[in-house]
Amino acid sequence: MSIVIQPRRPPRMRLPTQRVPAAATQAETRPMRPVVAAVDGSAAGEAATAEAIASARELGAPIVLVHVRRGPSTIWGRPFYQRRLERSLRQGREALAAAAAQAAAAGIEAQTELLEGRPARRIAEFAHDRDAQLVIVGPRRRRTGARTRAAGWRTATSPSTTRAG
Repeated sequence: MSIVIQPRRPPRMRLPTQRVPAAATQAETRPMRPVVAAVDGSAAGEAATAEAIASARELGAPIVLVHVRRGPSTIWGRPFYQRRLERSLRQGREALAAAAAQAAAAGIEAQTELLEGRPARRIAEFAHDRDAQLVIVGPRRRRTGARTRAAGWRTATSPSTTRAG
């Protein structure tokens, strides 16, 4: 028969602690839900940025500026693809830099993101991934001769605001 002797554990020392309500600890550990603004370098994008800045200031939330670009067509070959890709990236960076400068002038720190894909889908995915509390986009641009699904889209001049989740 074998006997196993374990060393005695010292008694636990209890230190005086303050109890914090559970709601307060959750609020401190959970990051602030941002305001997402879609920008494209147009006057509508500037209006969306201004609306996002005002909303972020009112809510006390961070702001994330997003530019979504469509991928260039590969049908024409490598040189054309490369030039279009570079132009598209440059325009996206310029739009984000202008929007970030607009936010900085208003005293709001902004993050920027450059995404690729279908704009409506990518903005919705991004807002969902970041758990955004507000999504702001400028009015939709239409080219001459394009059919419009709703009459309101033709006359829209102010940014659209959507509360997320």
